[in-house]
Amino acid sequence: MKTIHTHTFTNPIQFPKFWDEDWLKVAIDELDSRKMTPDEKASLEILIARNAESVKAESRKIKEAEDRKEKAVKIETVKNGLSMGLTIEQCAKLSNVSEDFVLSVQRQVSANPN
Repeated sequence: MKTIHTHTFTNPIQFPKFWDEDWLKVAIDELDSRKMTPDEKASLEILIARNAESVKAESRKIKEAEDRKEKAVKIETVKNGLSMGLTIEQCAKLSNVSEDFVLSVQRQVSANPN
């Protein structure tokens, strides 16, 4: 007669180390909507919408700042090209702008020779 040893094994589940961090537990508890009243859920949704709008506004500000910086670099490149005696076409090609842009920079330099 053979005897079969029956053992109950549970496969251990290993979670990443960051799952034990306190901030994650707090965040999960705060976002557990089953514990929230309808008013709390509505407040959370409003907060999330406000945060999303803030992120969009900051992204727009960053983009505008980058555009201003890029334009300033192009203006300086055109000014340098013109001061070196390059033609309008060469300055436009060098700074990757239109000839009209170069002409407007040239007029600004002529009006304000600082």
